[in-house]
Amino acid sequence: MKRHQIIIIILLAISTNVYGQAVRKYSNEFLKIGVGARYLGLGSSLSSSKGDPMSVFYNPAALATVEQTSIGAMHNSYFAGIANFDYAGLAIPIKNDQAIGFSLIRLGIDNIPNTIDLYNPDGTINYDNIKSFSISDMAGYISFAKSAVRKEGLSFGGSAKIIHRNYGSFATAWGFGLDVGAQYISDNFQIGAFAQDISTTFSTWSFSFTDREKEVLRATNNEIPNSSSEITLPAIHFGGQYTYKIAKEKIHLTPIGKITLYTDQRNVLISGPVSVDLSLGLESKFLDVAYLRLGVNNFTKALNGLGEEYTSVVPSLGVGVKLDQFDIDYSYNNIANTGIGLYSHVFSGVYRFPTKVKKNSPIIMPPAPNIDPVLDKDFDTDIMKGTIAPKSSDPKKNAGDNK
Repeated sequence: MKRHQIIIIILLAISTNVYGQAVRKYSNEFLKIGVGARYLGLGSSLSSSKGDPMSVFYNPAALATVEQTSIGAMHNSYFAGIANFDYAGLAIPIKNDQAIGFSLIRLGIDNIPNTIDLYNPDGTINYDNIKSFSISDMAGYISFAKSAVRKEGLSFGGSAKIIHRNYGSFATAWGFGLDVGAQYISDNFQIGAFAQDISTTFSTWSFSFTDREKEVLRATNNEIPNSSSEITLPAIHFGGQYTYKIAKEKIHLTPIGKITLYTDQRNVLISGPVSVDLSLGLESKFLDVAYLRLGVNNFTKALNGLGEEYTSVVPSLGVGVKLDQFDIDYSYNNIANTGIGLYSHVFSGVYRFPTKVKKNSPIIMPPAPNIDPVLDKDFDTDIMKGTIAPKSSDPKKNAGDNK
């Protein structure tokens, strides 16, 4: 598909998929792609973790385990760089085992040529009439997490998110939603639960078309929308992981699994009024420095060339390196269930700021008082032996001692 043809598809998509639909099954799907090369390399199977800024997208409760102020970033591109998916975030630990986080993600296509006015009324081509625009889906998160007071390893968290979607000058949407989560971490075992869009995320669209753009919509037998709204139904994620330590604890093997319940009917592992999906991952850690990750997710029903139904899955893989203050991760994965167009290389990193150690002021002891020792008259001091002995009441014995 040529890049300049995207403009026509966008106009058709806006008019047919948004207009008149109060509830859309795939609303705000860009928030379900996932953030972080570690998460994506594990087949999106994480539901609990020792926190970093990216954890707010799979369980905000993990923020409570952040021990140092951290920043994270990710870049992911699709279709040879035409579409870009980027993330930046900050996690800050505060008093009493609490943490706050700020995150921003953007999925967008930039510099799309608008060729609607390429031809003049007389049929001649005027390249000066070509203008460019961008389409983007953005979301900003404010998150908070706190560890439980009476149960070590248990934490709770939540995120408020503001969604902004922009299709050039044609359409704009604003939305708001809430996510909540909880997790429990022990030495080798972790479990987590995450309710995404628990508030039922609500978005409102507004549209603005020029007369020329309205002509294109009418010529393609599409209605011209005025306004619209959509909601994103909740999805609930449950998962856990267990770590096996081998080779004198130099190697850690961690199988990971997650079950997702969608409150609508989807083409996933089990489809129904409440659809059930599955994600699996395996992480290997070597000497607490290097990581190898594998994952499987996106179980869907499909038909082969003979018309027979089968279940397709999407594999993923990744590697990572953990240094003193840096985490650097890479994954190779596909966000779609068919084709190769959406396979991409994902890079992400986390930097942890050094913890400031408070220097204690030197303790200055007051000078000892100059007091001469006063010995009781009933004691003799043997200087050579360094002992103090009581005087005997026998005068003869005392006389012998003085010799």
